[in-house]
Amino acid sequence: MRVDVFELGRTAASVQGALDLGAAPRLRESLADERGSITFRFDGLIDDQGRPGALLRLDGEVRIRCDRCGEPLAYSLDHAARFQFVDHEAELARLPVTVDDVEALIGSASFDLAQLVEDEVILILPLSPRHERCGAPVRAGDADERPNAFAMLRDFEPRRRSKDRH
Repeated sequence: MRVDVFELGRTAASVQGALDLGAAPRLRESLADERGSITFRFDGLIDDQGRPGALLRLDGEVRIRCDRCGEPLAYSLDHAARFQFVDHEAELARLPVTVDDVEALIGSASFDLAQLVEDEVILILPLSPRHERCGAPVRAGDADERPNAFAMLRDFEPRRRSKDRH
């Protein structure tokens, strides 16, 4: 699945397809099984500064393993990511680091779209997936919902040493 990303951006063309999970060796390592596929749409564009780019949309479902029970867990994908393409490594290195949601990549006339789709799916999979029945992992913002290990110290009164005791 190869595409000229510069031509795709210049013409605002689209490429659609599906990535067979069995044909994604790096992704398979994170999956409970390799049945199914991820559908994608890759829409070329030119950004506000005249640079070629694309919007990648992913849709599908993969089966990953629950961290708590080890059983398969269905995980739905509904994801979009935006990319900007440059000609070579030196140009990529000159780009300022920004906080926007556009990732810069080295483009080519024979860009491996299947590898980009596989990479993006790997990046969006949860680090610690769990079934609802197995309990969701505690996130940093949920700290007040879990018991505080030091709560009992709040009521602790240390014994005071008396000067009379030796």
